[in-house]
Amino acid sequence: MSVEEELSTREKIILAGAQIIVEEGLRKFTAKNIANKIGVTDAAIYKHFPSLDSIIIEIINRYISKCSQSVDRAVAMNLSTEETLKQVMREHISVLEETKGAVPILCFEFSRSGNKKFFDILHSFVDSYKSKLSKILEKGQQEGVIRKDVNPSETAMLFVGLIQAKVFAYVMERRTGPIIANPEELISELFYGIIAR
Repeated sequence: MSVEEELSTREKIILAGAQIIVEEGLRKFTAKNIANKIGVTDAAIYKHFPSLDSIIIEIINRYISKCSQSVDRAVAMNLSTEETLKQVMREHISVLEETKGAVPILCFEFSRSGNKKFFDILHSFVDSYKSKLSKILEKGQQEGVIRKDVNPSETAMLFVGLIQAKVFAYVMERRTGPIIANPEELISELFYGIIAR
């Protein structure tokens, strides 16, 4: 098997796993269901991943890495504070769509499941992401762009919570297609509440 075919199968496993998590829940996240979705045997799943947990960790790590890098990239672009925050949101939404919304679902699932391993990974990501966004918001407050009466840390969590809420609505309404159909509209709604007038 060539490297491309191996990567392709690995990618299919990750994408199918994410899709199952969102559409059917963790109970249906099994090697058999993933294999059926991509047309391979159960054994083929374990050829690419040592366990189902390792697939979940890969899904989470990709999301964390891409979201974290998006903040760093947006800051490095030297845009205005407002444009930096908008760029972060655009990229976060893009990562959300790539991973089919699986990580926000996993955040909810693991926040109450008692699975410390996954909870700690997700908690660390949320803390780091919140810290990076808070710094951008604080800079915006110093520049007079962001309202002085908003708490940067709480507002950073509003970004995370808004993504969670959109995924929750998507799942509850059993929608198909993009999770966030109009990212610019969503960003505009969020910024209406935090931009200084």
